[in-house]
Amino acid sequence: MSVLPNNNLIEEAWIWPEADGVRWWTPNHTEFLNLTGPFASHSTESVRALRDHRKCSNLRYALAEPLGERLADLLSQGHPLRLHLSEALDVLWQQCPYERMHAGGNPLFGTLLVERYAAKETQPRPPIHPSRSIVVLNLLSADEPIQPTQSLPQGIAQIIDGYTAVRYFLEKADVAELGALVVVSHGTESLTQQPFRLPDGRSWTLPTHRGLPPLVILLACGNDEGNLVWDAPRLLSAGAQTCLAPLGRPCPEAAGRFLAALLPAWQAGEQIGAVLLDLQSAAETTSGRGARLMQLMGRADLRMADTPRLEECDDQTLANASRDHDEEALRVLLNRLTLRCFQADHPLDKAEKALRERLNVGYLDEQAERWLFAQLQRQSDRCWLLSQVWVKALEAHFAEAYDHRQIQRLEQARRTLERAQVDMPAPAYHYWAKLAYRHGRYALSLQDIAKGLSALRPESLCTRAAGLIGHLIGLLVDVNLPDPAAILVQQLEDCLAQRVDEEAQAEQHKLRDRAARIALRQGKPQRAEAIYHIKREESRRLQENGHRELAWLLYIGAWHDPEASLPLAAEVRDLLVNANILQQGFGPGNEDQIYLMRAYAAWAWRAGSQEACDFLFGFVELLHKQFIMGDPGPPGFILAFLHLSRRDGIDLPDSLPSWDTVVVALEKERYFLELTALNALLGRSSEAANMLRRVQAQRTTETPLRFPDWLGDGELKDWSQLIKDRAAFEQSVLPLGQAVTPKQLIDAGLLPL
Repeated sequence: MSVLPNNNLIEEAWIWPEADGVRWWTPNHTEFLNLTGPFASHSTESVRALRDHRKCSNLRYALAEPLGERLADLLSQGHPLRLHLSEALDVLWQQCPYERMHAGGNPLFGTLLVERYAAKETQPRPPIHPSRSIVVLNLLSADEPIQPTQSLPQGIAQIIDGYTAVRYFLEKADVAELGALVVVSHGTESLTQQPFRLPDGRSWTLPTHRGLPPLVILLACGNDEGNLVWDAPRLLSAGAQTCLAPLGRPCPEAAGRFLAALLPAWQAGEQIGAVLLDLQSAAETTSGRGARLMQLMGRADLRMADTPRLEECDDQTLANASRDHDEEALRVLLNRLTLRCFQADHPLDKAEKALRERLNVGYLDEQAERWLFAQLQRQSDRCWLLSQVWVKALEAHFAEAYDHRQIQRLEQARRTLERAQVDMPAPAYHYWAKLAYRHGRYALSLQDIAKGLSALRPESLCTRAAGLIGHLIGLLVDVNLPDPAAILVQQLEDCLAQRVDEEAQAEQHKLRDRAARIALRQGKPQRAEAIYHIKREESRRLQENGHRELAWLLYIGAWHDPEASLPLAAEVRDLLVNANILQQGFGPGNEDQIYLMRAYAAWAWRAGSQEACDFLFGFVELLHKQFIMGDPGPPGFILAFLHLSRRDGIDLPDSLPSWDTVVVALEKERYFLELTALNALLGRSSEAANMLRRVQAQRTTETPLRFPDWLGDGELKDWSQLIKDRAAFEQSVLPLGQAVTPKQLIDAGLLPL
């Protein structure tokens, strides 16, 4: 729904050709209609009867199904409707006299505004500056008893009387620089002649070789086949943005009253379509009759003003205004990008890429992404439903990274979209899958990823499928299926190596983290360390701080060589001391500090450092609060490492939260693989065995997973056998019944990650 300059609401719908039919599109719904024309019947007599006012049909039945139903449903909302008919549509669609029908017994004049020959892609245009003149070409004989131009208010327009003066004006004037051009004449009422009839009987048409102004109005008698309306495409192609012409025969008095009402309102800044709609809603006065014969071709939003409204600004102007905290500008931009994707037949996920480009929000720019996330939270509910399809998904992506408090809201938003039965673009499932992933519901995440990938083709491997595959790799690591994950990494790496854009660079950067975690699951900590060293240097070149990579380097080193990791521990300790965590907290998302502290806690335990454990104990109260109210993973691991330190002889106060408290929080978010390892380290064999069974249950989906055959060399094709084999391996490498050593966990690839 849009807002007219007078603050009245108006529904909008678009129709454009697609395949062997048409695309029906509104801000909240879209579908393909298998129609070649608008009419329920191909009888030309019924069309002619409508034009001649001999018949007024209910559009539900006069128009083909389901077009009539769709229009009637929108009109029943109680607001006017603007119907945009693409210039690419067949002439039958343009000629249909929709306005002369009725809906539920109510006439459609003043309710339905049809924008015929609309541009294939809706583009913003600035308003016409008020300094541009309105010129009326009066081709009526001076002795005509009624002159429509005499009804015009003084000074509203320059009037050129007579054919000789008109011809001279058109030859000398810069017509294209005018604001509007009005032709008043008699008509030939013939499709085989030029549309206007001069006083001497000759036919004439408006020349276009010198261009035309934005608004052209034709006021003459036309026939019921629309000979004047048929001339509009020629005028639009010559530079006019909007053309008004009658279908039928306006009387001179009605034409004069129509002009006298239309031009001042348009000059005062109202959209031309809104003015026409208001005049058509008038009763059957002479001005009403004149307006009701007029059809609009081109742009209905054309207006005259010295400053543009937001919807008239170009993309970059809207982007600049958005960065200056104009939230309404961002909403207009989001909706525009949505409509543009559909009109250009682009996948809807391209809207995100366009948005990032306009706002300069890079895929590796955390600060810019956090800013955009904050803006989207304030505006997304006010966007069109079809905009929310990709905007809410993008919010989900940001929420998983930056603010877990928003996850519940976004899960509800997804359910709302699903109830509305809107189609999701395939890559959006990557973002939605992150919400379930964050809560350890891996089976749901896997189903989303499979659904998204199944809608894509092999050639989209490193474009639209890249995010989905990257997320799948991470999921495979988390459910302990490293071998197919390794195949996917190679497949994606080889493909991304052929791209040089920023998005590909971001995917490659994230892929290093996934490759390192695969190495850990395969029992290869040195390989994981080597990858993280490369990624840390890469992060610095990308102007990131490299703290997350540092955390991983210390974490891995703590497990297999704590003594050699002392310099890394000292570096992490300095960062934690300077982070002012006790005053500022850890934040609501995946903040670097919590991962640095997790790594330091692992090192403190493995190094047997009383001093390091005492330092960490100073954060226990904050950690307890964090794992109760936020993601319990990293803080839960820190407390777990303190419990392991106490078991190994470190003296810690009794106020350390109990092991059961830690377990309950981690179980809630389904950290089963991690609890398997931690319980095994503590010698809790039965608990570890139970957690391992729950790990294996996490990999089993309610409905069978179906990944495309082209993915991962077919390794994922038989999911049931894959997880059965992995379960057998886990049982064989984890010697339950005795306390497990860190080395055994490393070799088995079962480190808590």
